[in-house]
Amino acid sequence: ESPSAWFAEYADVSIEERRYDFWGRFTPDAPDREAGRHPLTSYAAGKSLAFRWMLDNADRTIEISVHPHDDEQVVIVKQMPTDPAQELDAFAREDFWFLALENLRRYLDGKGIIRCDYSQPMLGDITHTIEIDAPVEAVYEALINPEQLNRWIASQATVEPQVGGVYDWGWGAGTEMKIVDLIPNERIEVHLAQTGQEGESFGNVNTWTLEGSGGKTRLTLVHSGFAPDQDTSGLNSGWLNFMSFIKSMTEYGAGWQPPVVRISEELIPFYAASIGKRQHELLNR
Repeated sequence: ESPSAWFAEYADVSIEERRYDFWGRFTPDAPDREAGRHPLTSYAAGKSLAFRWMLDNADRTIEISVHPHDDEQVVIVKQMPTDPAQELDAFAREDFWFLALENLRRYLDGKGIIRCDYSQPMLGDITHTIEIDAPVEAVYEALINPEQLNRWIASQATVEPQVGGVYDWGWGAGTEMKIVDLIPNERIEVHLAQTGQEGESFGNVNTWTLEGSGGKTRLTLVHSGFAPDQDTSGLNSGWLNFMSFIKSMTEYGAGWQPPVVRISEELIPFYAASIGKRQHELLNR
């Protein structure tokens, strides 16, 4: 199948001509056809492929491989500098790859995917709305139950489900939040209370609105408190990725596991507890 089914808006792949081209609004920087050309550097049928991608002014080699594991297939993405003398940011486009891998899983299972439109300006307050094939009670639990929060965003969640109560993802001192509005199964509003070194706003309120109907849920997130011209592209794509996690977690149920990324010990508290736990299991098999 074409990568356009889950990865990019447009794709033109030819093994014989050694190209893995993709472009359009669902690719970072929203490249046109000419800018979306990517040489295929290696290919092993049913096992792996690799291509080059100039992204964020860095020449990268992307390797995607498939490995049987029990009754499933594990997909591994490696993002490497094409020139070994160079280095890539350890977090380079992490949210993009998280969303892409989740979309691949959902596509292969016949489920709808979530796209990030990189052609649109990402400034100021952030709003995302998704449709979830799960009852509103299950989606609400994903947002309020510490055990569920630890599956998709929190490392050590603490929640006091009442107005004025603590809402904490366990990211450390200074990141604690407070619930300012709460209507079970309908609305959660939390105050982030974060400021920069000179007091500028980092966005101070997250508002989740849930609308249930026929066993399905429409979930809307508004992250507000930004200046209208403030670049919020990183948070924008990051929140869309987290909403993809919520969608999959509530639709798949207890067996769902988010994609795993290799993270250093000091950064584990800033990732979902389920990711850190799975990494430990994989490294100690």
